Amino acid sequence: MTAAHAAPGAGSAPGAGAGSAAAARTTSGSTEPAPFGADPARTVRASITQASVERAFAILIAVAALGFGATTVPAVLDQLPYLDPVWGPAVACGLAASFLFVGASVFVKRLAQLAQIVCALLFLVALVTWPLTVRDAIPSDQVPWPWWLCTVGSTAAAMGFAPWRATVYTALVPTAYVIIRLTPVGGDAGVRALLDGVYTAILSGAVLVIAVVLRRAATSVDAAQATAVRRYSHAIREHATEVERVQVDAIVHDSVLTTLLSAARADTVDAEMLAARMARNAIDHLEAAAADGPGDAPPVSLVALRTRIADAVGALAAPVRVEERRLGAIRVPGTVADAIASAALQAAVNSVQHAGGAEVDRWIVVEQRGPGVHVEVGDDGAGFEVAAIPAERLGVRRSIVERVVAVDGAAEVVTAPGAGTRILLDWAPRTGDPR
Repeated sequence: MTAAHAAPGAGSAPGAGAGSAAAARTTSGSTEPAPFGADPARTVRASITQASVERAFAILIAVAALGFGATTVPAVLDQLPYLDPVWGPAVACGLAASFLFVGASVFVKRLAQLAQIVCALLFLVALVTWPLTVRDAIPSDQVPWPWWLCTVGSTAAAMGFAPWRATVYTALVPTAYVIIRLTPVGGDAGVRALLDGVYTAILSGAVLVIAVVLRRAATSVDAAQATAVRRYSHAIREHATEVERVQVDAIVHDSVLTTLLSAARADTVDAEMLAARMARNAIDHLEAAAADGPGDAPPVSLVALRTRIADAVGALAAPVRVEERRLGAIRVPGTVADAIASAALQAAVNSVQHAGGAEVDRWIVVEQRGPGVHVEVGDDGAGFEVAAIPAERLGVRRSIVERVVAVDGAAEVVTAPGAGTRILLDWAPRTGDPR
């Protein structure tokens, strides 16, 4: 009996039945479960989430900062003779360092917001202190070099600050620039200063509106997804309970009630013997229903287990090597093999989806340890923080850890950002277990 068939039975995990049923496919009128009860619905991912939006924002501001910063270098060099010999280069170098910080924060997610705030504040300092930076008035055919970076500063503020702070910043930058451009040290630009200020305000405002709208949409999607996951989990439990109730009701109706009616009507020796046999059958049915579960599946050798895992991961989008290790002659129960194989497959799927591309080294080790089995699914990819996994994400907790724990095994996740990930699955028969 496979996990997919046994899941609705008594003692089975609530999530197993629905996952296996969703993974089943119909071919020529027959239903064939997917390997190891894999649930294709787990591969469906929201098109927009808070994490994806913030990631896109970090990349956008990094590209803008580095790109605009590089194109502004000639203007800064041309105006250095007119600037204070100490404060002028110091402001330019400080702002350049903040741009590099923004670029580096793309690879360290927890520093992204800090880098954006630092960039926005340093740009505002560079703009407001421009009158103190200028020693001699710049030529009339040039504009102060901070002008070319107004959009970068406003974009960093829109992505790093709260909406109301970003709104104040977006209004302050064009105003300060116009005031500076109207002064002699800013070029005494007149009407052109007002036009430049309006242009900056429109562009910065558009960036701010887009950022706020996308963040609110992503927050709504995350909330809806969390609600859907909670309702789905509740529906799974209710479905498992209903399936078991229907099964018991059928046994009671078909066996117990029929036996009682036959016994009540038995008025001959043959009828009494028939009622007795029916009673024994009813008792057997009830005992079978209580004991029915995936543990009835035949034992599986470690070689067969490794082959099943290798066949499953062979269809993934990135290569996963299954290392050859000497395996003993022990056999594990079918339910344990199904749980370990399903957990290993889910761990490999998570690695392909989140650890990186095909250049990441991924491996699976299946080996015997004492009377039990040890499986390691690892990669040298991006890694992650286990404590930072949102509660609505069920891939690691439900599909890996709880699946192995349900068959009296143990699962451990060893990972850290940038240090790769190893999923360790262990199972050994309990002392005195006849298996």
